[in-house]
Amino acid sequence: MRSPSTFKTLVTILILILIGGCENHSETIERPEKIVSKRVTVYDTETYSKLADLWKKYYDQFPSEDSYANWMYAARYANWEDYKSLLEEGVKKYPANPTLLYLKALTMHGSGNNSESVSLLEKAVELDPTYIDPWFGLAVDYMSSDQHKKFEDALSHLLMQGAIAEEVMDYNYNILSLLEKDAILITNGDNDTYPCWILTRIVKFRPDVKIVNRALLNKEWYPPYIQSNGMPDFISNDELNNFREEILAKINNGEVEMPQYGPFADTLISLIIDKAVSESKPVYLAATLFRSEMIERYSEKGVDLGFATLISKAKKDYPELLENVIDKWVHEFRTAGLNSWSVRYGKKSSAGMHLVMNYGAAIYALIDEVKRYSPDSQIELYKWYTNNLEDLIPPEEIEKLKNKWCGLTNIKEIKDWCENK
Repeated sequence: MRSPSTFKTLVTILILILIGGCENHSETIERPEKIVSKRVTVYDTETYSKLADLWKKYYDQFPSEDSYANWMYAARYANWEDYKSLLEEGVKKYPANPTLLYLKALTMHGSGNNSESVSLLEKAVELDPTYIDPWFGLAVDYMSSDQHKKFEDALSHLLMQGAIAEEVMDYNYNILSLLEKDAILITNGDNDTYPCWILTRIVKFRPDVKIVNRALLNKEWYPPYIQSNGMPDFISNDELNNFREEILAKINNGEVEMPQYGPFADTLISLIIDKAVSESKPVYLAATLFRSEMIERYSEKGVDLGFATLISKAKKDYPELLENVIDKWVHEFRTAGLNSWSVRYGKKSSAGMHLVMNYGAAIYALIDEVKRYSPDSQIELYKWYTNNLEDLIPPEEIEKLKNKWCGLTNIKEIKDWCENK
């Protein structure tokens, strides 16, 4: 018969083992953050790589189609080398998972023959009608196959389902409001392209403006598409094919490096600009465009209007142009999104917050110009800033803008504000 002390020792050992096991288990079952589109939340590549590692460990511990889908979403943004092969394995293992079908469709998105991409995206929304991401892909796939009604139906679905945050829609509305009639606006990615498509084609706000997406210019079908839908004819089909073959041959032979923004986009943008200028059409570069040597070259010669740079000849002189921008800014800009929950209380990594920061950058770029060319507009722009933006931007940006504003010492209200600061 065991003595009481022996029994007590065994119980103590058992408790310690159980506690240790629980501690190890709690470390392994921690569920990582759900991965969503960069249209919603934006991290850097390193963060996505860490999230992909966490989701892989979680999947190894608790395999499921949901954990695999999150792992693949993070791996895509982390640029994992074996992402496509891992995704293929996932689709075979979980053929009815909408997220994996969506990600698979994106690997062939925008190709000349997009039937398989469309089939996967349509299956994804059939499996989960509430899943909104595939509709972004469907819009472009329908566009690439000249299915105009389906393209606009997809855009309408995104609008009706509130797929694009209010602050993102407002930002793009405000950009469009500044442009001259029959303008061409060259955009960068999802959050400055889809909203503009929706506004110009579905809402019918500024339908005269033509949107050119920089990334899509790398697709073979896109230049002919925009030319057949109102853009100036800047390149023939034969010229486009020869140009693409020549550039790809140079890249494959190591004569030139693959440009960061795609092999063809910037050269085609130059052709678009040249043709549009020759036809006296106003051309703007969105402030959201990632900078390349070519974009910098055009921007330096253009007229910076805060949210976009006019790179064609202006129809008005600069003071009148600037006064028009500030007038629309303070009287017509939509600002409800700046007071939305997602901006005031949501993640600072949200895509909407990234766009909101552009308001501060635009004001910073314009303060000196307004003081010089449109002094009567200074106080109105200052009031717009303090009423709508000041409490949204990071402290270091507030400090930079404060220093800019405090250079306007000829205005008493601003001078008093600076002294109080």
